[in-house]
Amino acid sequence: MSVAKIQKRPDLAVVALIGPTNLARISLASGLPVSTYEDCASGAGAAVARNNAILAVVPDRGVALVGARAYRAEKGAWLIGLVPDGGPSDSVATSNCRLNAAGCDEVLDGFTWHHQHATLCQLSDVMICVGLSCGTLTEIAWTKWLRGPRVLALRKTFESIPREILAETDVQMIDDLAELDGALRRELGMIAAGNRSPWAAGSQVGQES
Repeated sequence: MSVAKIQKRPDLAVVALIGPTNLARISLASGLPVSTYEDCASGAGAAVARNNAILAVVPDRGVALVGARAYRAEKGAWLIGLVPDGGPSDSVATSNCRLNAAGCDEVLDGFTWHHQHATLCQLSDVMICVGLSCGTLTEIAWTKWLRGPRVLALRKTFESIPREILAETDVQMIDDLAELDGALRRELGMIAAGNRSPWAAGSQVGQES
């Protein structure tokens, strides 16, 4: 894994923003307007900036890119771009990531699209989910084997996450951006205080209340 820029990453929690890349395709399938995903992604990116955390994204298209731009507009402290190369992906994905990573403070590479999901999970202290796709669900699933991080999932951006997935992952359902801001603030506060324990198998995770 290489770092393209020399600046030092600040000692802050890392929040990953995950969600669909091809918003037109996902919107057609879900019946939700593209604007719903974009508005929520923008709000999520801004919330991460306001809460003084690092934002990590795969800067291809869709949710991640919209959120990264909002994070920048809100003067976020540090933006990490993950640039996979090789393995299965849309034909333009790697070139898009390389192009858009120019706007990041730090660029991580040296891994394939096969390994991108686990790499993003390992990097992150918290994840925010805006919408679902095959890749997004894979990233959520990877948190099972890595014992985290917790996923804050905006309920209005997907029909449902299967209960079988919720039973084995730490997903907190979030109703709106105001609730997201509060939940993110609490998560980051616990992380800063060093008193958040990793969730354990059999604990009450994946609850929708």
